[in-house]
Amino acid sequence: MEFEPVKNGKKQVKQNKVHIDTTAVGQQSNVFFAGGKFRWSKSETDVWATIEAQLEAKPQGRSLFLNFSLSKWAVAASIIVLFSVGSFMRFYSVKIETTAGQHLVAEFPDQSKVNLNAQSSLTYSPFWWKISRVVKLEGEGFFEVKKGSQFTVNSAKGITRVIGTSFNIFARDAIYKVTCITGSVKVKSRAGFEAILKPGSKAEILSNGKINVLTGIETFPEISWKTNVFLFTASPVRDVFKEIERQYGVNFETNIDDFSLYTGNFTKDQNVEEILEYVCPAMGLKYIRKSTGQYLIIRDNE
Repeated sequence: MEFEPVKNGKKQVKQNKVHIDTTAVGQQSNVFFAGGKFRWSKSETDVWATIEAQLEAKPQGRSLFLNFSLSKWAVAASIIVLFSVGSFMRFYSVKIETTAGQHLVAEFPDQSKVNLNAQSSLTYSPFWWKISRVVKLEGEGFFEVKKGSQFTVNSAKGITRVIGTSFNIFARDAIYKVTCITGSVKVKSRAGFEAILKPGSKAEILSNGKINVLTGIETFPEISWKTNVFLFTASPVRDVFKEIERQYGVNFETNIDDFSLYTGNFTKDQNVEEILEYVCPAMGLKYIRKSTGQYLIIRDNE
């Protein structure tokens, strides 16, 4: 028995030149299930195999698209994470500071060391250390650098670069001095002038950016502060009082405006008034204790 396609049905399915009307199928279901045959250009087995292949192919396409999208997001997320971690490692820094009367020894990740004098500060990036050994110093510090990549100390007035050596840097206000103890040290001013120091030499950056180098010097006076010994040779008296303030955490009030020079020394185990008893008379000065840690320095004849 054969059936012809129905033309007035609401919905038609077109498959291999045969139209099947769902309403007609419903009306003639008894005949269909009774064993009627349509005219197919393919066998039933071939048709069902084609339909099953199409059904199986669609979910696979969606899955591949979803996996591809997830892969793109995963790569983007990984890039963001790596960028964030890299930025953190690059810009995260540690700051070490000493207060008046305090000395401190700090160790860097490669076991290089710095001994900071009173009222000094130092900043460096610990997670970036293997890539770039750079520190920023304000104040005074004695460095002992392990051999390795270039080690750089930046300060407001100058830059010091070494590979492996020991040296002292004094960087306060307008003064910048570097003393080489061992190895070799390169000093550069912000104006572009450079100097190479060998052991027993000292460089000071002048106000015009040029560098004054002294060789064959006695280095102990430059680093004696490490052992709490403070030596002064023809030093401006104002600088002497500033050093006493730093080492003892006291304050001096004075109107002295001359450029008197002082030569002498003191040790940290002496109390501040004992030191003033040495310094003031030698400079024609006297001190008046106003309160704890507060002193007035005036001329002896006032």
